[in-house]
Amino acid sequence: MYFAFGYGLYFYFTWLPTYLIKVLGFSLLSGGLFAALPFLLAGIADLVGGWLTDYLARTRGLRVARCHLGFAAFLTCAALVFASTLSVPSIAKAVLLAFALASADLALGACWATPIDIAPDHAGVITGFMNTLGNLGGMVGPLVVGFAVERWGSWTFAFYITAIVYACGAVAWLAIDPTKAILRESRPATT
Repeated sequence: MYFAFGYGLYFYFTWLPTYLIKVLGFSLLSGGLFAALPFLLAGIADLVGGWLTDYLARTRGLRVARCHLGFAAFLTCAALVFASTLSVPSIAKAVLLAFALASADLALGACWATPIDIAPDHAGVITGFMNTLGNLGGMVGPLVVGFAVERWGSWTFAFYITAIVYACGAVAWLAIDPTKAILRESRPATT
């Protein structure tokens, strides 16, 4: 699931300003503002998502708090990215993409809490592995977007691919069970 997060996130870092200015026709100033909007909304979503995953863990259990939240957030993100390809005004496309990133970021608290749930004694290793997969997605994403735009001469396919990657990330959330530890607890050192 974190591969999907990184894939999408690095689209926003690398390609969103180009798309907003060269394709949607925004000025440099308005393009810059609309390029910043996803990160403003994502920051708010990070806080709300952190609170929400804790609240759901207390009231509904870890599976709902982590997996169902992650699934819903990533699937909503995929739907919003897809919706941005429809024939809507440029401002609507920019706003849909901004809310898409915010939706993905709503799951960020769950992303980082899950390694502690499944491997409390090895959470550093698990989060390191998870972040590596996110960086791999971040490396692949901009390359795929560039290839897709160059190959098909349209951004539509690049957005379709990004939506599919997020949808796959949503499905990956369903394979995680935060109620079951994947690694046995470490034994205390004997002296």
